[in-house]
Amino acid sequence: MDASTMDRARGVIRAARHGLWYLLTARDSRVPWPRDRLRLVKWLVRVVVVLVTAILSPVAMITVNNAHPHVSPGLVLTLALAQVLPLPLVVRYPLLGWRIGFLAALFEPLARVSDMWGSWPWDPVQIPVFAVAFVVLGLRRGRAVLWWMWALMLVPLFLHVHTMDNRLGGTVLLTVVAALLDLVGGRLRAQRALVAETERTELEKARRAVLEEKARIARELHDVVAHHMSLIAVQAETARYRRDDVSAGAAEEFESISAQARSALTEMRRLLGVLRGGEAAMRAPQPALSDLDGLVAGLRRAGVRVELATVGLDRELPSPVQVCVYRVVQEALSNATRHAPGAPVTASVTVADGHVALRVRNGPGASVTTGGAGHGLIGMRERVALLGGDLTAGRDPDGGFTVAATLPTASPSLV
Repeated sequence: MDASTMDRARGVIRAARHGLWYLLTARDSRVPWPRDRLRLVKWLVRVVVVLVTAILSPVAMITVNNAHPHVSPGLVLTLALAQVLPLPLVVRYPLLGWRIGFLAALFEPLARVSDMWGSWPWDPVQIPVFAVAFVVLGLRRGRAVLWWMWALMLVPLFLHVHTMDNRLGGTVLLTVVAALLDLVGGRLRAQRALVAETERTELEKARRAVLEEKARIARELHDVVAHHMSLIAVQAETARYRRDDVSAGAAEEFESISAQARSALTEMRRLLGVLRGGEAAMRAPQPALSDLDGLVAGLRRAGVRVELATVGLDRELPSPVQVCVYRVVQEALSNATRHAPGAPVTASVTVADGHVALRVRNGPGASVTTGGAGHGLIGMRERVALLGGDLTAGRDPDGGFTVAATLPTASPSLV
């Protein structure tokens, strides 16, 4: 026997041991309601269970009293409750409900003094209630727990049923039910695992999109800040040659400023090398608001119906703000053409009162598509939040989609 077969065998034995230990000794934990279940559905299920239990309780007492005509009323009530109690418990405590039903099936026939049902020692109420507990717990727990329940339920069957035909019939029926539960439960567990894995994948994609967008923002800010730091270094170095009134002490201060600026540039380049991670350096200049017309013109050549309206773009804005506005408009237009092909798109950028307001909206259309995980929106929000602005995105009542952002024209932390 090879090592992989031995490992599988040990895994099966370990799972079987844990399943038996859980079934006999584990503390029953309350089953939570699904988060997407309506409160009305919860209460409807509870009401139905309570009503069915209330109907079955007197039936169970009558049958137990007939089967035990000489016992005390207290014992009759206890045995009747043991028969119907698994039904209300199985809604939230399926393990406890199954345990009570199993003990009732195992010990109640031992006290029976009346053979009402011939060779079948359990009451008509007891059998379906115990079956419900078996089905619910079998679906909620793993394969090992299910088949241990099957094995333990054979004990009262062979202990209290005295005809071989009924024993074989009960065994076959119980085996078929257990096999179906194994099949359905395995499928449900696989679906739940797939949903959980899909959620983890989407979260990981979103986290990666945030990190990639932050790295891209950092690279663009490096280009902007490096330009200004280079100007500082050049001005400080050439001050003594451009001005005649620079004293020796001031010249030393200028040299110190230039050295610090160049040291900061060196550190920034090292950081940028880490962020690029082997990517080729982009040598194109960073985009500005004046490049929006070219962006829209390129989309029009590609067949996109897009209109751009701008107000106040002649004002001087910091480079980080211009890069942010351009990238947000670019991503919003890209999303509009990707998710709503053929729909008209309108974009507006307004600079006024110390703020930049932008809005991109695509109208509804017959060819509108859906999909994607919204990572582009995550990147846009990261950019706008970095400059102290706000961004909103959502579907319009008419079926279109709008991205709107407002950000200050100056950020104390970056400009």
